[in-house]
Amino acid sequence: MELSDKKGVRKIVLTLAKLGLQDVIISPGSRNAPFVISFLRHGGFHCLSVRDERSAAFFALGKAIESHRPVAILCTSGSATLNFAPAISEAFYRRIPLIVLTTDRPVEWTDQGDGQTIRQSHIYRNFIRHSYDLNGDADSYDQLWHIERCLCEGWNIATMADPGPVHFNIPLKEPLYITSEEEDDSNVRTFRELSLDRQLDHGSLKAMAAIFDNIKKVMVLVGQHDVDHELSAGLTELAAHDNVVVLTESTSNVHHPHFVENIDRLITGLNDVDAAELMPDLLITIGDAVVSKRIKGLLRKYRPSHHWNIHRFDALMDTYQSLSLAIPLSGSDFLNQFNQAVSGTSSDYNKRWQTLKERKKQLHDEFTVNSEYSDYSAFNRIVQAIPKDWVVHVANSSPIRYVQLFDNSHIADMQCNRGTSGIEGCTGTAMGAASASPDKKFLLITGDIAFHYDINALWNEARIENLNIIVINNAGGGIFRIIEGPDKAAERLAFIETEMHLDAERIAAHHDWNYLKALDNESLDTALKRLFDGNTGRTILEIFTDADKNPLVLGQYWNYLKEKN
Repeated sequence: MELSDKKGVRKIVLTLAKLGLQDVIISPGSRNAPFVISFLRHGGFHCLSVRDERSAAFFALGKAIESHRPVAILCTSGSATLNFAPAISEAFYRRIPLIVLTTDRPVEWTDQGDGQTIRQSHIYRNFIRHSYDLNGDADSYDQLWHIERCLCEGWNIATMADPGPVHFNIPLKEPLYITSEEEDDSNVRTFRELSLDRQLDHGSLKAMAAIFDNIKKVMVLVGQHDVDHELSAGLTELAAHDNVVVLTESTSNVHHPHFVENIDRLITGLNDVDAAELMPDLLITIGDAVVSKRIKGLLRKYRPSHHWNIHRFDALMDTYQSLSLAIPLSGSDFLNQFNQAVSGTSSDYNKRWQTLKERKKQLHDEFTVNSEYSDYSAFNRIVQAIPKDWVVHVANSSPIRYVQLFDNSHIADMQCNRGTSGIEGCTGTAMGAASASPDKKFLLITGDIAFHYDINALWNEARIENLNIIVINNAGGGIFRIIEGPDKAAERLAFIETEMHLDAERIAAHHDWNYLKALDNESLDTALKRLFDGNTGRTILEIFTDADKNPLVLGQYWNYLKEKN
């Protein structure tokens, strides 16, 4: 095979191939040309060109989330490297393995007025698992060994030891386009770190079981989590105890009739006495970020006597200011042991939550059936219409909050960029995920600001046919009309909400997507049927709602749940 003549570049490409890298998302440039040539001519990589570095990195993020394997991103030198940063920070907080390859000018030219030359060494230092400087022009045995060792170490960190993004910065001298034949990779040596099972020791398990069996109010709160049937089974078994309630969110991807899956619906409007009675004495947390600010606020106000955080890598996180035990296990591994050791105790805790759940569901249904056309009614119709086998990506700000209000137990998999909760890469992430599983159907639910912010995600050569996009167009950042504070600021419209009057129709045509729109409940129902009938191809459905009416309807909803309680 014909690769770059640079021995350092060849060593990097051949070692990554041997480690198992399959996907490389490439943004254009000249300094990275030796890698572009080598990755493409090697024959063992699936390479895709995405021109915008920010979109490229989020595309890779989505691909890694869906494929459950590392994805590499490659760019030229200079400010291009900084555009990778938003997706890298999301990957850092969600522990998604991105292999970040940034090419650089020779180190001696940094700060010497040379073009496209910035300080790239450790450029992502605050949100990267590990950074390495590799010499792309390496020639000696020791230099090439160093490259090989760093790549193997970084790969193991990214995938096992401390999962997340790992950065390799690679200075390269000119010339950049000379190639030579490479016979094989027999001189490439790799190493891997073993994955070892973790177990609770008998003494710790016995002590924890004694606490659990003597507490009448145990809450299990599950944050963002990949689909895990073993975890779901373990939670179902634990939830059978009278003293346990399991609270989940749409991004938890675990469902059961006994779980409480619409947290804000239940706890909004509770008086202090009822709130205190419903808060736990033992809190067990599993998974990553929790969307609901209301449950976080209540748990910080009425702090439990015990808080056990179950997380393989972030067990020491003290989100609720009451951490008493950090348990570095996956949720399923913990429950496999814990369920065998506990018997629970007599309590009406679960029953009280279930009674509240049924009452609030009744009120929710009463309000929803007669609700005016608005963001609220649109999300209700959207969630009901989603086929059960679709994977759903939801943008941040108001979309993920609205989705939380409705029954989504039929949805196969729900994803959201909750590592940093930004809107900047929601479309790119969904595009990358859809590209990783062409046999699945994907839906992105996004807002107009998030959609326009990430238009360049549509600007790549991947012909994505298995993704549809719903854009809620409420003429700006609707989230700032429904959260307390900005709704009262005089500067809100122009500088916080950033009111705008754009639509996606010509954007859809420009990027060769089909386009549908809805202006009321009737046209929305018709459009949703078309969107999910399997005959429209890749389609953008834009739903127009009234920015002034939306917060009024949502406010009426909260008041109805409170006043009728």
